[in-house]
Amino acid sequence: MYTVDIHSNKETTKDAISMLEASIPFGRKDKDRILCLITGYGSTSGHGRIKETIIEILNSWVGSKIKDYLIGSELDIFNKRYQNCKYKDKLPKEESRYPNPGKIYIFL
Repeated sequence: MYTVDIHSNKETTKDAISMLEASIPFGRKDKDRILCLITGYGSTSGHGRIKETIIEILNSWVGSKIKDYLIGSELDIFNKRYQNCKYKDKLPKEESRYPNPGKIYIFL
């Protein structure tokens, strides 16, 4: 799993989108073909806007640029989105044990 932190340096939404787009090829080269995007929880310094924007973009990319994605808060066996995700078994087990709502897992 290739991991990118897009919230540690107070990035703007535009910077975060650029980092996402630049990271996809690296995620595709990873053996698991998973990109873990650390967006933060969204509670301070505008990162909520970044996370919302990234999710909107990912929604439009599902089926074309990406296969699917899961937000860390969805890593729960009772979550409908988690249940319907075909690629959930590719996630490392430790990620499911300690779900982090500040992460987005993108299946490439």
